[in-house]
Amino acid sequence: MISVKLEEFIDTKSLDKLAELYEVLNKQRLSAKDTGVNYRVINHWDEKGIIRFSRIHKDSNRKFSFVDFIWIKVVNELRSFGVKLPVIQKIASDIYEPLPMKDVFDSLLGNLDALKEYEGADKEGFLNFIKSGEYKNADFASFAADFNFTYLHILIAEAIATRNSVSLIVFNDGEWFPFLKHNEHLYPQELLHKKEFCSQIRINITELIFKFIIEDSLIDYFNNLNLFTLQERKLLGYIKEGNYKKILILFKSKKNEALEIIKSKNAQWAILTIIRESEYREFIVTDKKNKEFRIREEKEEPKTVENTYSLEGKDRKEHIEILKALRAKE
Repeated sequence: MISVKLEEFIDTKSLDKLAELYEVLNKQRLSAKDTGVNYRVINHWDEKGIIRFSRIHKDSNRKFSFVDFIWIKVVNELRSFGVKLPVIQKIASDIYEPLPMKDVFDSLLGNLDALKEYEGADKEGFLNFIKSGEYKNADFASFAADFNFTYLHILIAEAIATRNSVSLIVFNDGEWFPFLKHNEHLYPQELLHKKEFCSQIRINITELIFKFIIEDSLIDYFNNLNLFTLQERKLLGYIKEGNYKKILILFKSKKNEALEIIKSKNAQWAILTIIRESEYREFIVTDKKNKEFRIREEKEEPKTVENTYSLEGKDRKEHIEILKALRAKE
């Protein structure tokens, strides 16, 4: 990785999100089939040290976490662009490095304004812990035994917490660095110059998360990662069910004209993009019976959601079967 101290770009919002979702992100629920990549290819990458997931039982079929899933998708895209395995091996070695927690706290101490957005339970205690310098003597080794925070974890948490563009930029000389668009002003000018004028491949982690999160195989992660508000989940449920004719989007800014999306294969991704950018004010959905209902922006995102699609009494497994049946009819 090009000499970039990622810890200097980390704020409390993404750290909060990582601590909150660590167990969910690392829960091994997915099969090789769910990743969309051939099992033999995954084994080959594993042998080369490109992916480094844990395996609970060596003799059992492998299961993958959400972090594994996203990284496999990243590697698959890099390979599709012709990036050689040795280059990806180098990226893997960097991105799986444990997050240097003391350096992270040093950065927070140097930017106390970032702590204004801290939403943890004991904000005052946390602030005192940082300001007093007690963290310098903390036993982060024992902490790491329970929470193996890597650069890959924090990039995924950043994308989830902010919905902003988080990507990996790989140059034609094999060098790479993580790029957080909303923190572009923090990067050294020589690196920004290289990004602007040198050939590169960019893999967007945020896009990968939003692109695949509503797949049936990721339903448990969809329920628990809190990427969407209740209203957004409701809208995505209608889209997946195909129970609509068109959707009218009203935006926050009066400069943006209302946008109408007709039911199509591309409608889901178009709506996801608008949701991710959080610039909408309201969705007006017209169903198959020409009835309209409105889905408005929510000010606060709920912490837990028991029923993602609100199918009034139908459980998750039954809902998945309904979605598959609807797809088969299309």
